[in-house]
Amino acid sequence: MNEPHLTGAKNGMNTLRHRLALALRALSRPAPRRRRAMRGMTLVEIMIVVVIMGLIASAVGIAVFDQAKKARVDTASQEVRTMEHAIELWRQDHPSGCPTVERLVSDGILNRRQRTKDPWDNDYLISCENGETTVHSKGPDAIDGNEDDVPRQRRN
Repeated sequence: MNEPHLTGAKNGMNTLRHRLALALRALSRPAPRRRRAMRGMTLVEIMIVVVIMGLIASAVGIAVFDQAKKARVDTASQEVRTMEHAIELWRQDHPSGCPTVERLVSDGILNRRQRTKDPWDNDYLISCENGETTVHSKGPDAIDGNEDDVPRQRRN
């Protein structure tokens, strides 16, 4: 009843089943982890990340510092304009003479809570010569008469 040609086919099927079973077992097992994944990061890799983060932080810091510097100059320019308007009001009551910042505050033209110093904590300078009133700030270096002064000229 056992025919030799059928027995070989059964053995072939058993071999195929055996191979499939081995393949399924291999797939169901967790893959072996790489040694590097278990080891973590090296010191060199951490140092590279730290250096990159430092470069990014310094670039952002430089941009923010430049914007803060520009904001101080803009603030000083706006406050100079406010002083000019205050001087214009003061001149309506005092046609001759040149006011000081303290005089503008004491006469109530400038509010006491209003800043009377520039963003670098220097006094604003007011000069009146030949009918021309000039209000300016000494700027970041606190030296009068150089290129970083924040002037705003106004004619009467």
